[in-house]
Amino acid sequence: MIIYAIFITVLALIFSILFFLNRKNLRIYSRYLDKIAITIGEEVGTPPLYIYERLRKKIEELEKRIFESEKERRNIFTILNNITDPIIIVRGDGVITFANIAGRDITRPGIEGRKVYDVVENYFLLEMFEKALETGEIQSGDVVMQTNGETRYYDAKVVPIKFDQESERYIIVLHDTTKEKQLDKLRREFISNVSHELRTPLTSIHGYAEALLDDDLSNKELVRKFLGVIESESARMTRLINDLLDLEKLESGDAKFNFSDVNMCKVIERVVTILEPLAEDYGVELYTKCECKSTVYGDFDRLVQLVLNLVDNAVKYTSIKETGEKKVFVKCYGKEDKLVFEVQDTGPGIPEDAQKRLFERFYRVDKARSRKVGGTGLGLSIVKMIADKHNATISFESKVGEGTTFRVYFKKSSQETTDENK
Repeated sequence: MIIYAIFITVLALIFSILFFLNRKNLRIYSRYLDKIAITIGEEVGTPPLYIYERLRKKIEELEKRIFESEKERRNIFTILNNITDPIIIVRGDGVITFANIAGRDITRPGIEGRKVYDVVENYFLLEMFEKALETGEIQSGDVVMQTNGETRYYDAKVVPIKFDQESERYIIVLHDTTKEKQLDKLRREFISNVSHELRTPLTSIHGYAEALLDDDLSNKELVRKFLGVIESESARMTRLINDLLDLEKLESGDAKFNFSDVNMCKVIERVVTILEPLAEDYGVELYTKCECKSTVYGDFDRLVQLVLNLVDNAVKYTSIKETGEKKVFVKCYGKEDKLVFEVQDTGPGIPEDAQKRLFERFYRVDKARSRKVGGTGLGLSIVKMIADKHNATISFESKVGEGTTFRVYFKKSSQETTDENK
C-alpha cells in the first residue's frame, strides 16, 4: 500500500505541473508519457488517465505478488522449523543465514548471523563443511553430539548449492539416528544374550551325554546324576525358548487376549496353588490378602502369568537370603479409582544402580543367583508387556538388605465402579 500511495502522489504532481506548463514543456512531458505507455505495452498517444489506470492495476498486481511471495517465504520457514532434523544454511564465508528450531537446539545461542565455527562445537562436522567448501561436492558422515547432556547420533550431510558465479550456500542437514543406533545395539545384545543362554545348557547337555556314552553305565547313581543334569538343563532351555516366543508374540501383537471382568482374588488363588509347594521347599512363608471387590477388565490367563512371574521371583530370590526372615506378601486392594496388585518380599533387595535396567531383556541383578534359581532374565520384560496390554502401570521400590515391593496399578472394571457408586 505504501508503493501505491507514493505512486498516486507522484502522478498527481505530474498532472498538476503539466496543467500549468506551456505547450513546449507539455510536448516534452507528452513524450515521457508515451515512453511510459510503451513500457506498459500500450500505444503512443494513449490518454494519461488510461495510463494512470493501467499503472495502478500493475502496482496492485505487483503488491499482490510481493504479498504472496512473502507468504510463501514464511510458509517455507514454518515447514523448515517443523522438520525435526537440524537444518543449517551457511554462506561461503561461513556466516549462518538460517537455522531451524532443531538446528538451534544443537548449537550455541544466537546462531543466525554468526560464523559456523563459533556456534558448532563438533570438529567432524566443521571438517565436512571445510571439505565441501574446497571441493564443491556433497560431504556425508556420522557425527556424535552432546545435546542437553544426552549423547545423540546423526547422519550428517553438507550440500553445496551454487545460485550463480558469486552466490552460493551450504546446507548442513543432520538426520538423528540415535534410535536406530540404540535398536541396533539392543539387537546385537539380544543375539549375544540368546547365544550365551543357549550355549551354556547345550554345553552341559553335550558334556554329560558324551560322558554317559563313554561310560559302561554300571554306576547307576552316577548315571542318574548325569541324567538329572541333562534333564535340568533341557528344562532351562525349554523355559528360555518359551519365554522368547511369548515375548515375541506380545511385542508383535500376535498374542491373543480374551478380555472380560476378572476377579484378581481368583488369579492369586490359582498362582498360590502353583507356588505353595515351591515356597515350602525353599523355606519361604507365603501370605495373601485380597479384597473381595477386586475386579479388573483383563485376560485371566495373562494375568495369572503376570502374577506368577512376580510371585515366583519374590519366592526364589527371598529363598537365597542367607539370614533373616523369609516372607512374601501378596496383596490386592483398591486405591481411589485404581486396583493395586502388590508383591512384597523380604529378600536381598535390588542395588540402586541396577534398578533402571530391571525391565530390560536378559538383565539380571546377580547372574549367578539368577541361574541358580532358574531365571531366564525375561520374566520382568513379559510382566511389563502384559501390564501395558492391560493399560496398567507397574512400579517398584527396593532397598538392599530389606526387600523389594512391586505394584501393578489396574483400572477398576466398569462393573465394580458401578457397584461402588450404588
